[in-house]
Amino acid sequence: MNIRRIFLFSLIFICSACTTSGQLYYVDSEGSERLGCDVEFIGMPSVDKFAVEYALSLCAKSIVKKGGRIKESHLLKIDTTIPAAPCGEAWTHELAKQHFQSKYISKKEYGYIVANIDLGLAEINKCI
Repeated sequence: MNIRRIFLFSLIFICSACTTSGQLYYVDSEGSERLGCDVEFIGMPSVDKFAVEYALSLCAKSIVKKGGRIKESHLLKIDTTIPAAPCGEAWTHELAKQHFQSKYISKKEYGYIVANIDLGLAEINKCI
């Protein structure tokens, strides 16, 4: 019974170490503080931190556009441009992983692409 508890605790600890998350609060037009975004990515923490940064930056820009105020103004200055997917394709997790492993994209670009995919923003690259 003791070994089971140790194993369970170890498993929970390992899984929690693979989660990267972030929250963004804003002040609405009435002056109330509200939760604007709550994001979490599970996988590779060194890449997921960039996915969180990307998602929170998009969220911050959206909140400000709608009239909200945020304290984390650095999020508004982040360039959230991602590399284009190959012609005729949209980014998928597998395609992004292949490009990352082949060193065509950096950890930051990979994280941004992962967030873009997870947020449902990936579009087919219609090359001209």
